[in-house]
Amino acid sequence: MINKDPFWLVKDSIQTDEQGCLNLELETKSTGYRIFTNNLGQILLDPVSNIPDREQWLWQNPEARASVQRGIQQAAKGEVHDLGDFSQYQDLDIEE
Repeated sequence: MINKDPFWLVKDSIQTDEQGCLNLELETKSTGYRIFTNNLGQILLDPVSNIPDREQWLWQNPEARASVQRGIQQAAKGEVHDLGDFSQYQDLDIEE
């Protein structure tokens, strides 16, 4: 989905090299981008973040995500409880 935020001119004109590539010479905020184009040939680069498959479930589960957010807020307020050392369980086999 394309955001409705306004765009602004970054460079007045650039040329492609012999291979048809553009060097935007910009400091980027991301290392990955989705690329959109329209019938006028305009190009939009949309920064994306890759989420590892093993973490994807959290972003797809609103209840779990809300619980994590609550925990982060509680920790920021100092509302934490030390439950001790759990290293005794590190070699425990867990059935899934």
